[in-house]
Amino acid sequence: MNVQITVIGLGQLGASIGLALAGRETIRRVGHDREPAVMKAAKARNAFDEVLYNLPSSVEKADVVILCLPLDQVEETLQYIAADLRPDAVVLDTSPLKSAVAGWFEKHIPPGRHYIGLVPAINPLALLETNRGVEAARADLFERATIGITAPPGARPEAIRLAEDLVHLLGGVPLFLDMEEADGMMTTAHTLPQLVSAALLNATVGQPGWQETRRFAGRSYARATSGVGEESLAALKQTLLLAPEQSTHALDLMIGALTHLRNAIREGNEPDLERRLRLAFDDQAAWQKERLQAEWERSGEKPVEYENPWRRLFTGSRPKRER
Repeated sequence: MNVQITVIGLGQLGASIGLALAGRETIRRVGHDREPAVMKAAKARNAFDEVLYNLPSSVEKADVVILCLPLDQVEETLQYIAADLRPDAVVLDTSPLKSAVAGWFEKHIPPGRHYIGLVPAINPLALLETNRGVEAARADLFERATIGITAPPGARPEAIRLAEDLVHLLGGVPLFLDMEEADGMMTTAHTLPQLVSAALLNATVGQPGWQETRRFAGRSYARATSGVGEESLAALKQTLLLAPEQSTHALDLMIGALTHLRNAIREGNEPDLERRLRLAFDDQAAWQKERLQAEWERSGEKPVEYENPWRRLFTGSRPKRER
């Protein structure tokens, strides 16, 4: 029995899903994107067996629909495909705010269809790649990557198992998450870096001396501002406004960390400044090593316990248990 999987949104994530599922005789891969050139490029790369320009036609025979869309396009798309989804169809999405999408699904989609949220990470070997869009798609994008699975209350176990099976087919490792937990994680790991990039640009471009300074802005500046453009302005704005508590909490922690660094510099407190900088250097190296190894659950290894995160912020040191 063949299963049709329709992917809507054929950027890097969507096209990579198609590539990862290539060669499986029981799966028919159908793709759709609002940009005809993107669909053409995805088909040319053999990411899909068929691409359909008509959105309702792309989902009417689908057993599984995966929305790889910016958050600001998700509700409109759900409204548009609602009448054409088959009974028992499972809709998954990769957007950064699952609580909102689950609410839209319940509002617009007829009963008998099922929503499961995916929280994707990517292959650690692709972390430093800067290309985006369909041309950056790769069949191994999800290998050795954790992919979160989150479901609303009352979700059918069969739909959750289907999502888990899909994660394995993509080469990823499933991790079951609560929806609020998933939203908080994505705020920290996905949204906050974009805000930090925006703040750095707002604090530097157009300031006195920028006409000359811009000539010397190099690798560090490029990396630190690259978060802007990770998704569209409309999508980022909607993510922030739909999750104000998570967003402002993340910003408060960032502002607090910057404030302590500023105070150490202004007061000439060399020990405090070195302690905070060394903590950042060590943490970045440790995280990068862990992410590249992707061995999160090695037998016998106890998870790190961040017993008192406020101590890190206020003193610039780790709790003894972390050392």
